[in-house]
Amino acid sequence: MGRISKDLPPLSYLVAFEAAARYQSFTIAADELCVTQAAVSRQIRLLEDNLGIELFNRAHKAVSLTADGRTFQRSVTAALELLAGSARDLKKKRSSSTVTVSADLSIASLWLIPKLPLFRKAHPHIIVHVDASDDDTHHMSEGADAAIQFGDGHWPDCNARFLLEEEIFLVCSPAYLASMGEVETAKDLLSATLIHFESEHWDWMDWSTWLAHKSVSLPPERQDLYISNYPAVIQAALGGQGIALGWRHLVDDLLASSALVRPIQASVHSRRGFYLVHPGNRPLSEEARIFCDWTIAQCKALTPAG
Repeated sequence: MGRISKDLPPLSYLVAFEAAARYQSFTIAADELCVTQAAVSRQIRLLEDNLGIELFNRAHKAVSLTADGRTFQRSVTAALELLAGSARDLKKKRSSSTVTVSADLSIASLWLIPKLPLFRKAHPHIIVHVDASDDDTHHMSEGADAAIQFGDGHWPDCNARFLLEEEIFLVCSPAYLASMGEVETAKDLLSATLIHFESEHWDWMDWSTWLAHKSVSLPPERQDLYISNYPAVIQAALGGQGIALGWRHLVDDLLASSALVRPIQASVHSRRGFYLVHPGNRPLSEEARIFCDWTIAQCKALTPAG
């Protein structure tokens, strides 16, 4: 241990270096670490003095890693990730009754969170952490016990269990539908304001694809509404701002309460759906198994028999 303490720079220097190297910016690193830019700059300089090399090239309002800095970055990042992972595992052992569930914002906001009171009532001893993010690479890389994801069921190194099929139809507020007059077919919707979900998820259906299933082409240069967050898309529809694509199971409660209505009954089915995913390289904890079984049971109750 004496040898390690002699050669190892202070941890705070390494943390500041890792953030600055990742962003190639002392200012952004300072924001992440909740310190001043001057503090990060000073820690980097002290680390360089400790090592006897320059880690960054400094120019006017810009920094970049030197060759030595980039080599050192790989080692520091790997070491800090290992430490963080070990600390995370220890925390999970300390709080073994905690289950971390990842989901994208749409599923978390419109399906999972509204149902959580039922789970908490049935299993009050289990604490559920919902990690909501639209970054697919984030779901299984941050130590989550399970994830509820949309897709085709294929995730490398993961076990995936089918939950619910995909069905997409049109939704709007009752007031907006009343303002449109008579609506009978998909083509009648072209005079309406369409609320588009602008997503990086290529497999989430868009308006052009949905209308193509109904043999209708979407004209260019329309004065529509474009939103990059699906819960916000639904909020806009609730506010009477236009017609949105509604995913069954995500908007069912809003339809049941008549907050949203379907202007026409047409829908589109795909080969995709919602899945419960968990890492294949480690067994589920008892608490995670209970949550997974409960989720599957909830979905079976929503699926018609036969």
